Amino acid sequence: MAKKKTSGPEDILAAPSTPGMVPPPAMMPAPAMMPPMSPGIPTAANAYPPTMAYGQPAMPQPMQPNPMFAMMQMMQAMMGNTGLMPGGSMDPSAVPFAGGTPAPDADAGLDSDIIRPVFLKNRIKEQQGLPLGSVLDSLCLTNDRNNSLGGVPKGCTIALAGPPGKGKTRSSLAGLAKVALSGIPVAYVIAEEGFYNPPEFGRDDLCSRMTKIGMQSTGLGEEEFASKVLANMFVMQSQYHRGKSWDDFVGKYRYLVEKENIRFVVIDSLNMLDPSRNRTADNLSALKTYNHDKGITCLCIGQIRDTGMPVGGEALMHTADVVFLVEEMSLGSKEIADFWGGKYRDKIEVVSAIKSVTTPILPYPIRTDRDPVTGVMVPHASQPADYPVLPPRG
Repeated sequence: MAKKKTSGPEDILAAPSTPGMVPPPAMMPAPAMMPPMSPGIPTAANAYPPTMAYGQPAMPQPMQPNPMFAMMQMMQAMMGNTGLMPGGSMDPSAVPFAGGTPAPDADAGLDSDIIRPVFLKNRIKEQQGLPLGSVLDSLCLTNDRNNSLGGVPKGCTIALAGPPGKGKTRSSLAGLAKVALSGIPVAYVIAEEGFYNPPEFGRDDLCSRMTKIGMQSTGLGEEEFASKVLANMFVMQSQYHRGKSWDDFVGKYRYLVEKENIRFVVIDSLNMLDPSRNRTADNLSALKTYNHDKGITCLCIGQIRDTGMPVGGEALMHTADVVFLVEEMSLGSKEIADFWGGKYRDKIEVVSAIKSVTTPILPYPIRTDRDPVTGVMVPHASQPADYPVLPPRG
């Protein structure tokens, strides 16, 4: 008689399961055989309720939510399916589908520096002059070359270079006062010395000299000069030996020009704004571009080297809109001395217009004299008849 075989675990695994009966844990497939499960998302493998051993049903357990899925649902509810990113900005990928028009970009992009002249109005202009009351008014000419401009070219950046003691600063200060008297806001940038000292110092400082030159050139008394001229004048100190750099100057210059609507500036001197004196031409180029944008007439006093060339050399002469050069001329022969009304081997002072990008220039130098009262450079009485100083246009 055959012995009855006892069922073991291997027989239970092999036996078919009764419909509706959940296999006990021992009969569940090995973990490696189960498909991957995502917590909280029902699948074929975890769709059954949890059970205890041997098919006894356990108490129902709440489904554990997927944290990432719950966060996505919360964000969608907050945004209301509008395509907005947190903070209210539009998701770039949703812009074409949003139905509205996005806000315009403030950056003009590549078109910002492109000008179409065909769309501009008032394209043809005539150069205007800004009278300073000195010989500088006679160096640039009208387009027909029959008259002087009657002033320095308006809206241009001008380099006035020459040896010390020839009247450059005095002529510039007198011109500054005349322009301010006309009601135009002006600025004087000093880079070489202090401007004001208390009376007990005993120094005839730059403020004092500027006031006296201005009073003499305008014919006004001190009180009237203060109310009609100094009220339109601003002085900016930019001495590098006080720790001021070119960048400091640029920031203050822009602030003053835009705050007070400055239209005429004298810089004394351009070379001293850069202690290295190696970037004079580059600095002038940046300054000129800004002046053009703001419509500023700027007279930059400069120095010259022993060679007679301005500090900054040909690069500076190429960069400036207008270049005036003050020189000493040696009368090396009797014929030259007779022509210029001087004595043989004497030296005379002349000023020439080297260039002007907006006007014709006088093709010969003008011999200069100094006004006995103001010290301003004026045409000399002995200017040769062959080299006449042309009258200003009427």
